[in-house]
Order: sequence, then structure tokens, then C-alpha cells
Amino acid sequence: MGTLLSTILLATSLGGLVAPPVAAQAVRRPTPIAQSATVGREIRLKSAPNVRDLGGYVNQRGQRIKPHRLIRSASLSNLSPADGRKLAKVYHLKTDVDLRTLSEQTTAPDAKIAGVRHVSDPVFLKWGKASGNLSDRVKGNGVKNMETFYRNAVLSRQGRHAYRTLFLILLKTPRKDAVLWHCSAGKDRAGMGTMLILSALDVSRRTINRDYLLSNRYLAAKNAVTLSQDRRNGDTATQLANAKAQAGVRMAFLNAAYRAIDHHYGSVQRYLHRGLGLTSAQLTRLQKAYLTPAKH
Repeated sequence: MGTLLSTILLATSLGGLVAPPVAAQAVRRPTPIAQSATVGREIRLKSAPNVRDLGGYVNQRGQRIKPHRLIRSASLSNLSPADGRKLAKVYHLKTDVDLRTLSEQTTAPDAKIAGVRHVSDPVFLKWGKASGNLSDRVKGNGVKNMETFYRNAVLSRQGRHAYRTLFLILLKTPRKDAVLWHCSAGKDRAGMGTMLILSALDVSRRTINRDYLLSNRYLAAKNAVTLSQDRRNGDTATQLANAKAQAGVRMAFLNAAYRAIDHHYGSVQRYLHRGLGLTSAQLTRLQKAYLTPAKH
């Protein structure tokens, strides 16, 4: 009785009887945007692998990326004249942005395509410690080297300059023309550029990651031949392990870039503003240029 009276007096002093506990409501997670099974597919070329049109991806507001505008790619150094004509005529390619090192661009220059402008835009000026020592497969850990490569690509002054340049090119491109960006295999430097562009277009991280991992599918045949040749050449177990890590993509690599961006800038969106110096007006223009109108 005394305990009950004390409880009532305490509740009264607080302004009324104590309310019964409210049952916790289940948190509703947003339904993932359904993507067509055909988006992200490789453009069928005979002389270049991992060339993909980003058209058709749906962002988190239901807007689609316009087709034949944004193309990610591997090196175009062996591109045949027929494949070059296909990119120019069918996909309206007008600008080829080369993210490779200066030495890569010199030793294996992109094939010339009539009517297409080549832009040298290296994420790393040269191979070395800053790029994860990827040119040295004898020492180190291939996975850790790749993680270093990804972190420095998005954080270094040169990397941020390169990706800012890519965005500025996209902003200046006429609305009926396409821009292609590439590195050597079209998976790492081009993959990070694609992640940034899709993020700017409000595409979900789940879709971005799926597109990133597609490089493993489209490079599988080429990588199998290369690794088989490495074995025949007598490469050591360390060399083979490092080569295998560098040949494909793993979420550990892209996550290293995400973590670096989050640590230094807070989010990818803040990185676009503070790391690349893009304004809200520029990002709005980018969305209007490359996305279908929002449905009301």
C-alpha cells in the first residue's frame, strides 16, 4: 500500500500519472530501386573490353540516366577503326578522358577516333609509392597495395584535380554528346570516377557497388589468360597472389575509398563539394543534363 501511494504521489508531482511505455515501432527501410537486368551491360566491341554505357540506371528519385551520354571504359589503345566508328556514330562519343599515368598514355596511346577529342587527365602522374607500388608485384601485399591506391586516388591533390576535371568536362558537354572516361582495365581509376559520378546523380550505393563489381565479369576471360601466362613464366606465389588481386575488383578496394572520403570529408556528397570544389548549382546542372525529368 505504501509503495502504491508513493508511486501515485511521484506521478502527481510530475504533472500526472506515469504513461505506459510506448511499443517501439519497426523502422521502415526504403525499398531498393529496381534496376533493369540490361543496365550496366558491356558494349560489344571486338577490340576493347569492359566498355559500358551507364544509361538506364535509375536513381533514388526514380530518374533514369540518359543513354549514350556516360561511358566507362578500359584502355582504347588497341581500339579498331570499326569499334571507334561504332562509339562515335552509335553512342555519340565526342570526348575521351584518359585517367592513366603519363607513361601509360605515351607507351600505349589511345587510338584516334574521328571527331573525338582526347583529354589527358591522369589520376596519378606516375607509378610509385603514392599509387600503391602496383608496378612492383614482387614485394608487398596486393590487396593492401590496392587499398592504398584507392585511398590516394581520391585524397591526393592530383587525384582530386583529375576527378574535378572529369566533372567539369561533363558539365561542358552538349546534351546530345557522350563522354567516355577510362584507365587501363577500366576498373579502378575509372571505377572510382564512376562511383563519384553516380553518387552525384543520386544513384544508390547498392547500385553503384553492383556496377563496380561487374568489371570482374567483363575482364574474367582476359585475366584468366594473363594469370595463366604468369604461371607459365614461373612467377612466385607472392607474385601470382599480387597479380590476382590487381587483376580484379573487390569491395575491400572501393570501401577503402569510401572510408577515406568519410574520414576526411564526412560523406561522398561533402567530398564532391569540398574535395572537388563543385557547387550545388553545378551538381544540379549535372543532374538536369544526364537524368530524365523527375516524375511528379
